[in-house]
Amino acid sequence: MKTDKRKTGSFLALLIQNYVGFTLTILCILALISAVINKGFERRLDLPSTSVLEENEGLLEAGSYDKFPYKKVLGKRGDFAVLDEDCKVVYKSSDEMETSFTAAELYCIPEMTLWEFTETTTFTNQEGKKQILVKRYGQIPSQDGEMYEETESFMILDENYKVLTNTMDFPAKRLGERELQYMTDSVSKKYGYQKHVFTGEDGRKYTAVFKYKKIDDPSYRQIVSALERLWLLTIPLYIIVVAVFVLKLNRKVKVPLTSLSRTITQYQQGEKPSNEYRGPNEFVEIGDDFVRLANRLNESEERRLKADRDKQKMLADISHDLKTPITVIQGYARAICDGMIPEERREQYLRTIYLKSSALNELINTFYEYSKLEHPDFSPTLKRENICEFAREYLAAKYNEIALAGFDLEVDIPEEPLFCDIDAQQFRRVFENIIANALRHNQEGTILRFKIAAEGNSIKITISDNGKGIPPEIADVIFEPFTVGDESRNSKQGTGLGLAIAKKIVKSHKGYISLSKKPEKGMSTEFIIWMKMGETLSET
Repeated sequence: MKTDKRKTGSFLALLIQNYVGFTLTILCILALISAVINKGFERRLDLPSTSVLEENEGLLEAGSYDKFPYKKVLGKRGDFAVLDEDCKVVYKSSDEMETSFTAAELYCIPEMTLWEFTETTTFTNQEGKKQILVKRYGQIPSQDGEMYEETESFMILDENYKVLTNTMDFPAKRLGERELQYMTDSVSKKYGYQKHVFTGEDGRKYTAVFKYKKIDDPSYRQIVSALERLWLLTIPLYIIVVAVFVLKLNRKVKVPLTSLSRTITQYQQGEKPSNEYRGPNEFVEIGDDFVRLANRLNESEERRLKADRDKQKMLADISHDLKTPITVIQGYARAICDGMIPEERREQYLRTIYLKSSALNELINTFYEYSKLEHPDFSPTLKRENICEFAREYLAAKYNEIALAGFDLEVDIPEEPLFCDIDAQQFRRVFENIIANALRHNQEGTILRFKIAAEGNSIKITISDNGKGIPPEIADVIFEPFTVGDESRNSKQGTGLGLAIAKKIVKSHKGYISLSKKPEKGMSTEFIIWMKMGETLSET
C-alpha cells in the first residue's frame, strides 16, 4: 500500500512527543533558574545590609559617626571610615580600618545602595593587541521609587591598564592594579569593600568606606547538596507521569476528535453544524471554534455577494461620473462643428468644453491614483521632513483658495520642528483631499482649523471644521471607496474616493487616520492623523 508522505505520524504520537519535549524544556528552565538563584544567593550572602544603612543615613549626614550602628550594617567584624572631598579621613571606627584612599580608588569601590558589581573580560583586538573590558552593573531607583532600573557602563583598557574607552566617568587616564581590585571586589579574600556617598549638614560631600567580612555559609552548601540529590529523584517521577499521561491520552483523545469529524461532515453535507460534545474545555472550544468558523464562512459568502453588488454599483457610479462630462463635451463640440452656435457664444461653449475636459481629466486622475494605491507593489518614497514646516508651506499655498471659498482658517502649528518620514507628494494629497472635502460640502463662513501637536513619540495632526458635519449613516464607512451622502450624485458631490485615498496613503506611511466621534468644542467634523515621530536633528 502506498503511504502518504505528508503524514508524519498519528496525532497521539505527536502529542506525546510534544509533551516530552515540553516537560524537558521546563526541566531545563527550572535547572537554569535554580542555578541563577543559587548564584544570586551566594553573591547576596557577601553583601552588607542596605536597609539598615538607609534607616540610619541621617546619622552620617549629621556627622554622628560614633553613633552610627555599623556593626548592624556590616556584621560583627565590619569597620568603616569617612573621608571628605579631599580624600582625607575625618573618622574611622577602629585602627584596623584603612585610612589611605585615592580619588580613583574611591571611585572604583562599588556604591552599596546601588547594588553595583563589576566584571572584567580579557580579549584581543583586530590588531592582535591584548585589551581588557571592564563592565559595571547596578540598580538605581525608578522615578516612582517603587522599582529599580538596571544600569550598565564600561571601560576598555590596554594591557598596561591605560583607559581607551570610558563610559563610567572614571576620573583618571589609567587604572591601577589596586583600583581594579577594588572595582572587582578582589582586594582581599576575607574582606570586601563598599562605599556610600552622602552630603553632610555642612553642604559638603563625604564618602563612607565600609569594610566587611565575607561570609561562607556551610548551611547554604548543605541546601545546595540536598537540592542536587532531589533532582535525581525527579527522573523516576517524571517517567511515571509520562506513562500515566499516555494511557489517559489514548482514551480521551479519540472521543472529541470523532465528534469534531462528525461536525465537519455535517458542514460538508450542507447541514448547519453543531457541537454536542461534552468533555475537556479545550476540545469543546475546538468544536465551538469550528462551528463559529463555519458561520463566519457563511457570513463571508454573504459579504462576497454584497461586494459583487457593490462592485456593480461602483462601475455604474464610475460610468455616470465619466458619462456626464463626456456627454456635455460631445454635445457642445457637435453643435460647434454643425455651425449651430452663434459666433458671440462660441467662446462660452469652448470654455465649457475646456472646463468639462479638465474635470474629466481630474476624475480619471483620481481613479488612477486610487488604483495605483491598491497595487500590492506600491510603496511611498519616504524622506525625513519637518512636518510643521511642510504643513505651513502647504497652507500658505492653499490660503487663497480657502479665502475665496469664504472659509476662515485657524492654524495651530508649533514653532519647534517635528520630524517624520513622509512622501511629500503623497502626503500633500492627504491634506488636499480632507480640506477639499470640507470646502466642497460646507457653506461660506465655515471655520477650518488645522493643528499639529507632539504627544509622546507620535505626531497628532488634527483637521476640523464647524460646518454641516458628516451624516451618521456614513460616518462609520467614510473611508471606504465611493462613499457619498444621500444626495444624488453630481459634480459637487465628488467621486467618494478622496478620503479612501487619504487613508491608504496614511496607512502606507505606517500612520493612522480616523474620524473623531467627539470633536473638540465648537467643531462638527474632526479628522485625526497619527504619525510616528522621528529623531529631531541637532542644530548646527
